[in-house]
Amino acid sequence: MINNRIIKDKIRTYNLNDTLDFESLYKDYWKKIYIICYGKTANREVSEEMVQDIFISLWNRRNELIITSSIEHYLIKSAKLKVIDYYRSLASAKHKILVDCDLCEHPEFNEKCLEHNESIHKFLEQDLEITIKNLPCQCQKVYRLSREEQMSISEIAENLNISPKTVKNHLTKALNFIREKIPANFVQ
Repeated sequence: MINNRIIKDKIRTYNLNDTLDFESLYKDYWKKIYIICYGKTANREVSEEMVQDIFISLWNRRNELIITSSIEHYLIKSAKLKVIDYYRSLASAKHKILVDCDLCEHPEFNEKCLEHNESIHKFLEQDLEITIKNLPCQCQKVYRLSREEQMSISEIAENLNISPKTVKNHLTKALNFIREKIPANFVQ
């Protein structure tokens, strides 16, 4: 187990009680966390807020936290949980609107609504998978390593023995292709 105040990572050691070390930690990881949040929400402001919330929470809980993995892994997991919370709050807000309109009081509506949402979700997952399979082979590999395996650009470059710039180009191409095939209003 890693000491709850001194965090050792691949690159360096951070003392969470030292403001300069904490600022260094933020500078080292804010962009990676932002990219994860933005990749899942496609909303710049929401993603920036998520990054701020993650680091504020880390600072506020620095004396009680026990991090058993690398700080990078901890921050990535925090980002994923923050995205899940974001979508839960969106769903809750939509549900509140329906309740306020007395639509959810009818059992037929609830059942139909759930069935409809599940079928839309399955359809979008299938549509996304088909779209990904239509990407060129190398572009598809890069996309899957980035989005499904949560690998960084440098990790993908090393894994596939290509330059980081080529990885970025493949990711841009893949994301543009997916956005073109699956409109954003259906994805959110």
